[in-house]
Amino acid sequence: LYRALPTAASKAETNCEKRKGSERMFYRYPINDVHIHLFDPKDIDECIAMVDECGYTNWTFLACTVIDSPFALAQNLLCALMKLKEGGRCQAFGSFHYNGDVVPDADDLLRQIQWFDQAGFDGIKMLDGKPGVRRRQNLRLDAPNYDKMFDYAQRTQFPILYHINDPIEFWYRDRLPQWAVEKNFFYGDGTFPHKFEIDEETFGFLRKHPNLNLCIPHFFFISDQPGLCCEMLDRYPNLFFDITPGWEMFENFAKDREYWRSFFSEYSHKILFGTDTFSDHWRETVTCLRRVMETDEPFVAFEENCVGLDLPEKTLRDIYFNNYHKFIRRMDKKINVDMVLEYADTLYDRIPAGENRQMISDTIDYLKAEIGKFR
Repeated sequence: LYRALPTAASKAETNCEKRKGSERMFYRYPINDVHIHLFDPKDIDECIAMVDECGYTNWTFLACTVIDSPFALAQNLLCALMKLKEGGRCQAFGSFHYNGDVVPDADDLLRQIQWFDQAGFDGIKMLDGKPGVRRRQNLRLDAPNYDKMFDYAQRTQFPILYHINDPIEFWYRDRLPQWAVEKNFFYGDGTFPHKFEIDEETFGFLRKHPNLNLCIPHFFFISDQPGLCCEMLDRYPNLFFDITPGWEMFENFAKDREYWRSFFSEYSHKILFGTDTFSDHWRETVTCLRRVMETDEPFVAFEENCVGLDLPEKTLRDIYFNNYHKFIRRMDKKINVDMVLEYADTLYDRIPAGENRQMISDTIDYLKAEIGKFR
């Protein structure tokens, strides 16, 4: 008799059991996190400690070069370094370089996605659909600039995780939660495209590229439109949503808990787990997510009234673990260190003038040196 080889899930289950009793476990079953950010290289060790404490089998680092931060330029280097340091546990999603707020032409974006694929990155993180970025770039999400890149991603099934939109409340001042008021997340002054415009642009590029291997995080901010959720997940075979908070999503789930429990069971193969950490409140985020998924408890999370969905085991295993592998597809990619170091040398000419210039240069130097250790 031949002994069956252990699957990724069974190996993770064994590792999960080994950790119980000796370490704090946040989740009931083996789990992967598709949505983690890190910006300051000084936080590398603390981020890895968080991953250890959460017990993740795999996790995805999402680079983001379009944020307003002195750490933005070096995000792809930090992303590559984390993948190298984690030895297969971390999957690296790179981020395109734009010319300030100008989206490159179609040939440039095609060249960039091909480079990320060849350099050993596992996917692409995009933020062009976030209303503030969409306003700055002033280009429709279904513009021709994106077509060749999306064609390549569709043909190769190279994963894309694409932040599109924000909660509808952000367009109406009287509906803003207090934390959004403090961050000035108000889009209703007439200078931002409306949420529904961004929705339509999304439908536009999906009609052109219906087989993209695409995750739209935060449930595409349409948890208040369950019919549209069903239509999109039914129509596009390789489309996923992730359950990374906005907490308004979970308040919407609580308004019709039985419907959403049924929805999650029916579409368990199309939903990914993510947390949007690393942050100074990651334990609160992770604990609230576990309560949503695994309990029927009522609770308040970041000003939103939530009730746990208490999902069944099969649904949890799909969302926590199985779908990650369906989305990432290849778990064996290796970073090409020489390609990444050659790319790093091109970043110095991109450093903007200003008070952070030396700090940005020093960050690139540090990350190059760390990456070079893996030659």
